[in-house]
Amino acid sequence: MITTEKVAKLIINFNYDSISERGIEQAKAAIIDTLGAALLGAKEPAAKAMMKVAGCRGGEPEARIWGMAERTSLTNVALINSFCTHSMDYDNGGSLGHPAAVMIPPALALGELYKLSGKRIIEAYAVGYELGAKLRNSLGDLQFGAGFHATSLLGAICSAAVSAKLMGLDVQKTTMALSIATSMSSGLIQHWGTDAKPIQVGRAAESGLLAAHLAREGCTGDPHIFEESKGFYYVYGQEEASIKQLTENFGKPLALAAERGHFKQWACCGGNYEVLSALYDLLAEQEIPVQQITEIAVATSMMPPGPAFRVNPRTATEGRFSMNYNIASCLIDGIVDLDTFTDTKFNRSEVHELMGKIRVSWHPECAGKPRRLQGESRFVTIDIRLQDGRVISKRLDASDRKQLSARETYVKFAENARCVGLAEDKIAKVIATVELFEHCEDVTDLISLIC
Repeated sequence: MITTEKVAKLIINFNYDSISERGIEQAKAAIIDTLGAALLGAKEPAAKAMMKVAGCRGGEPEARIWGMAERTSLTNVALINSFCTHSMDYDNGGSLGHPAAVMIPPALALGELYKLSGKRIIEAYAVGYELGAKLRNSLGDLQFGAGFHATSLLGAICSAAVSAKLMGLDVQKTTMALSIATSMSSGLIQHWGTDAKPIQVGRAAESGLLAAHLAREGCTGDPHIFEESKGFYYVYGQEEASIKQLTENFGKPLALAAERGHFKQWACCGGNYEVLSALYDLLAEQEIPVQQITEIAVATSMMPPGPAFRVNPRTATEGRFSMNYNIASCLIDGIVDLDTFTDTKFNRSEVHELMGKIRVSWHPECAGKPRRLQGESRFVTIDIRLQDGRVISKRLDASDRKQLSARETYVKFAENARCVGLAEDKIAKVIATVELFEHCEDVTDLISLIC
């Protein structure tokens, strides 16, 4: 059997009963986390621009933009809600990168249109998450090292899988949906720290949904798009790719349950999390006199600058992707929060002065290792040197980085919802609905609470 068709069959045959209790818990946490991030992100200036431009495209009033009563087409809703979810880099990580941002918006848009159950949404998200993890792990690191953004590159395919699952497409049409989606796969890391990052994530969510609809109406793509010599795997993975791994042990174990999903505590790039976790531990143990700091030496297992590559950020948004900015802000303020990434905080001279004392290097234990091995042994060390000769040091492994538990995502949602003025009774009802989402008969009930 050809690989692309085999993937389509795996998607169709996947069922809710194969999801463990932990997998269900993680899916529900992803849903509540996505809704909170989107409501907050919708207040960003770029989100308002996105709504204005997408709104001009018109379309049938099929589903709602979260936080608003306005209805528009499914593809517009997927684009806008995904953009808002990712606009502050406050959404979850795992699988292909930022799985919920590209899969939950199209899933809930379809759920609203077709009045689908919560169980159907969880099932579709679980199989999309699995496909994303398989794609990323089997494709190799060539394309990511070259500067492609994994969430955007792989997200359109996973959005197509989720959409095809919820639309009930057969094997042939699901195969076509996956194939068509590969023609829309793109996204560059260089855009991180600009509005184009959530734009390319939103486009991935929109493109997958569009691919599924085009396939349903008879549009075609190459049925061998994953495996052929000019297809997706060779173009983006070349000799590093292992297409066999794409379908091998699919769902055994299920990535959604097996992976340590990353629910964010801070609204910034995950590449900052090890060093911020180390700093939070140090600040809890002792006072660090910022005025006495002469140098901050950071060594990372990943070749610098890594994901948080904005060494000299020009804007507060670029600051989300700057390890130097996050370190300086954390030491000066003793905390990183939503205000950290405002112009007022970013433009402080003392922050930029401290940034000038930071030196980031590749840790000698990992220097020269291939990219994949760098990620598998991910850690950071930090040495803060003071004028009196003292050195305050910490080493922290990625497994110990701070992140929210599934339960804590509900608290995060409530905090984000309060920031945008959602009423307390609605907040409580949203939380109660998602907590029992597998028993929700019509997801329209959930969407109505936030619109």
